[in-house]
Amino acid sequence: MPTDNPPDHDTTDSTYPDTLRITIATAEEAFDAAIDAAEAAESGVQTDAVVSFETAEGVRRLLTDRRLELLQSLMTESAESITNLAERVDRSYSTVHDDVDVLKTAGIVKFRNKGKAKQPFVPYDTIEFDVTVRASVSGNDAEASA
Repeated sequence: MPTDNPPDHDTTDSTYPDTLRITIATAEEAFDAAIDAAEAAESGVQTDAVVSFETAEGVRRLLTDRRLELLQSLMTESAESITNLAERVDRSYSTVHDDVDVLKTAGIVKFRNKGKAKQPFVPYDTIEFDVTVRASVSGNDAEASA
């Protein structure tokens, strides 16, 4: 799961790209992509937001069917509160709260503060999954090809 914990503040005035890409990449690849995105931003070019995982298992643990249901609901319409969201998807408050917290920690769900209520929302129009499968290279394979 990503190690970046987004700040716990009102993100109403933040600007977000239209697309969030969820990728599988090594830490080095994710770091290089982040550097490229920062350089593009300095030049005034907005790139997609990216959340990267080192393994497919990390993506599977994050994006359960129930969490995907929450994302789709929040992309369609933000919720007045987690209670409102739980009622909308006909699930218990505690389960929805836990799932929203996981999605927030991953940087996918954001919150607006309205009075005492924290209003969850997904600021992206589209979430894309960018999965590349490569053959693994073990020490034996590398020696055999040499």
